[in-house]
Amino acid sequence: MKYFMMRRPRNGSIGLRVKRVLPKMALGFLLLAFSILLNASLFAKERNHEMSIRLVAVGEVDQKVMEFLKNDLNKVFDRQVMIGKGMPQPDYAFNKKRNQYLSTAILKAILEQKEYTPYEKVLGIVDHDLYVPELNFVFGEASQKAAVISITRLRQEFYHLPQDQSLFHKRGLTEAVHELGHTHGLGHCRNPRCVMFFSNTLMDTDRKGSEFCPECKSKLPTGK
Repeated sequence: MKYFMMRRPRNGSIGLRVKRVLPKMALGFLLLAFSILLNASLFAKERNHEMSIRLVAVGEVDQKVMEFLKNDLNKVFDRQVMIGKGMPQPDYAFNKKRNQYLSTAILKAILEQKEYTPYEKVLGIVDHDLYVPELNFVFGEASQKAAVISITRLRQEFYHLPQDQSLFHKRGLTEAVHELGHTHGLGHCRNPRCVMFFSNTLMDTDRKGSEFCPECKSKLPTGK
């Protein structure tokens, strides 16, 4: 390392003298400082992931759907919500007899993605009709770490009704919050106005909305 020292010579002019100050020691200090800064940056990034929700499109999903879910879920859970790299079409989950996709298989595939491990929660979005063996259909399914929702039955057009984007967005947020609520350990709520109420039909989804009742909200981890 070098530093410059000003010295006034006898003739009155100003000169510069360069002195070398313990180069090995200075280099050691620089490397130590760089290491500390790097580790702090990596820790902050890891901590940021631990407190975030990752959205993943499974198959083809309208990017506008991903964007509005990202913005609205951020407000509900007070967490950074990021849109991650999408996954391929879930052909492995397709049941030809039912013409539906097994949600459990898709959820399993999401959980097997190592790149999602650092994130607090992962939500897969699918534009296919989902089912589990004991039910005709499901809007979604969740585990402790991840969840998956289908947006197919949330559209008015599915029921041969005129398009209603506002209602579609409201339903999408409601189902996303519901399944993410399950990832936080919440069960189904008996309050028909609570987002954690079980939706047997779209009438249930439309009635309850995307807000937690006071009891369910109190059970969420601090900061939600």
